[in-house]
Amino acid sequence: MAAEIHSRPQSSRLVLLNKIEGHSDGVNAAVLIPKEDGVITVSEDRTIRVWLKRDSGQYWPSIYHTVSSPCSCMSYHHESRRIFIGQDNGAVVEFLISEDFNKMNHVKTYPAHQNRVSDLIFSLESQWVISTGHDKSISWMSTQSGSMLGRHSFGSWASCLQYDKDTQHAFVGDHSGQITLLKLDEQTCSVITTLKGHEGSVGVLYWDPVQRWLFSGASDHSVIMWDIGGRQGRTLLLQGHHEKVQALRYLPLTRQLVSCSADGGITVWNMETTREEAPQWQDSDSCQKCEQPFFWNIKQMWDSKTLGLRQHHCRKCGKAICGKCSSKRSTYPIMGFEFQVRMCDDCYDTIKEEDRTPLATFHEGKHNIGHMDMDPSRGLMVTCGSDRVVKIWDMTQVVGSSVAAGFSPR
Repeated sequence: MAAEIHSRPQSSRLVLLNKIEGHSDGVNAAVLIPKEDGVITVSEDRTIRVWLKRDSGQYWPSIYHTVSSPCSCMSYHHESRRIFIGQDNGAVVEFLISEDFNKMNHVKTYPAHQNRVSDLIFSLESQWVISTGHDKSISWMSTQSGSMLGRHSFGSWASCLQYDKDTQHAFVGDHSGQITLLKLDEQTCSVITTLKGHEGSVGVLYWDPVQRWLFSGASDHSVIMWDIGGRQGRTLLLQGHHEKVQALRYLPLTRQLVSCSADGGITVWNMETTREEAPQWQDSDSCQKCEQPFFWNIKQMWDSKTLGLRQHHCRKCGKAICGKCSSKRSTYPIMGFEFQVRMCDDCYDTIKEEDRTPLATFHEGKHNIGHMDMDPSRGLMVTCGSDRVVKIWDMTQVVGSSVAAGFSPR
């Protein structure tokens, strides 16, 4: 079964290999087990399940473990087979999975948060488990002693997390749309900077430590690439979804970004091409084309005896313009606009037909996608969400299968 493409006709397709059903509530996370035909899932139904592929071709649970509170997120470390589960009650629970994936033993319970755990990462190098929660905080705990090492609070829900193991920097996205960069130490932390660019809550982050790029997806339907390593404040806006973006994965060897949204949209972005930054929107009291006043410019309205106009912005030049001077729409993929956006008449006339060539491909997962994991060495992707269904996809036609060296499991 193949997932058909709705946005535009494409030559390549995602191929649906398997569907896993059986959860009684939403599946909050699913990860592919490296070098195994297996998937680990955690669910709102309070279960942790390890699914192995049987001779029949179907996946059946070899481990079915129930915990005391709904499972909100997980971090799986394959080399040590340690798995950390974030829960709705604020706790993080650590288990050790047996070599044959048929048994799971409880190791520790960490009192990480006072409310739902939103994201977590296990760092083998630091021997830390780092987590964010709806209690508006990030905490980091020692996996050796089980004790809390530090905590930092934010102004709103901390919704997602990424961590650079080499520098011990953490990136935290929050419900207000901000991303905070922190330097974590044994007992303290320091705030380095705050990244602002989204107009909605940040739902997912992905960090590429080689290029030193941070990708963020948000409820404003957009993805932003932050060039942290460039130290020039460079950002790229990517708009190719109709719903909130909830999953991201960057593939370094093919220089592609895969993003998934709540409506099932799966977009594969070409990040190898040279892209332009979207301009900052300019402020003005009157249209920067025809000079007619905007509706709050009372003085000019009175002097010219005209009604004020509503302000818009050209997505290509950023100028403040009225509706009459921006009546046309166009895609402009080099600036990240894969869907038609408002253009002023002057900018529209400068766009050639080749400038509209898409720099992304669009695919349909046909279910709510709240979480995604990939194994590029095998060309596989797993998606899951609130519809209780887990889907395993063949991605080789879309991204290729020779990108194993660029994959680093969380």
